[in-house]
Amino acid sequence: MPSPVASLAHHPVEEVSIGGGDTATPLNLAKRVALLEETFGLHGRRVLDAGCGAGEYVEAFVSRGADAIGYEFENAKVLAYRQSHPRSDCVRQGELTAVPLPDGTFDLVILNEVLEHTPDQSGTLAEMRRLLRPGGHLVIFAPNRLFPFETHGVILRRTGRQLSPWIPGIPYLPMAWGRRWFRYWARNYWPGELRELIRAAGFRIAGESWVWQTFENISGRQPRWVARMSGVLRRAAAVAEACPGLRRLGTSQVVWAAKPLPAPP
Repeated sequence: MPSPVASLAHHPVEEVSIGGGDTATPLNLAKRVALLEETFGLHGRRVLDAGCGAGEYVEAFVSRGADAIGYEFENAKVLAYRQSHPRSDCVRQGELTAVPLPDGTFDLVILNEVLEHTPDQSGTLAEMRRLLRPGGHLVIFAPNRLFPFETHGVILRRTGRQLSPWIPGIPYLPMAWGRRWFRYWARNYWPGELRELIRAAGFRIAGESWVWQTFENISGRQPRWVARMSGVLRRAAAVAEACPGLRRLGTSQVVWAAKPLPAPP
């Protein structure tokens, strides 16, 4: 049986879309930043938001005392940040496999719903490791394949029709079957699969958590009944997120991993 890393390596590159939606809706942003603050503390930390979108998280980190910058592939998002923050150079355009900064620049590197969109995920992880100081941490928010919905949605190969992300069970299909019927434009990871990928890049797994939905229509395709029930669903998700068993079914998994310290002489 092939390893999870091997199966990921054979994900068709042409079907992975570099661009993705942003998670910077108010409740979702606040939840994720609070998790980072609680786990690491942000004040005084040198932070890289890799794949930072229009820089909302960068600004949130700066407001909490971090020395934070972001790199983003999509130039339109970088321009949107500069229009909103004309005096700031905190968000820069560039490739995540070749960030023009010295080794060991950062204490904390964050890939927030980004890794699943990178054509070269191993190269991206290697570059994040280079940019971290020894003992620094990489934090990855990524899709959780235990969640019963494919939040990025899929396209039917036969008709080209995009299916609703609210159709249950698609993440549970073996990829060999799913690729026959669907075109995926983002990866979706089993928890063990993601951890193995991170270890293979030379990191030591230090912790994990899960994030549930905030029902703020991040995808832009939220059904009307979900919008009407968003308050109730949000409260139910908060309960599930605090429950040791149910929390593992959250929309996103969070893994943080340390760059090992050099071996003593």
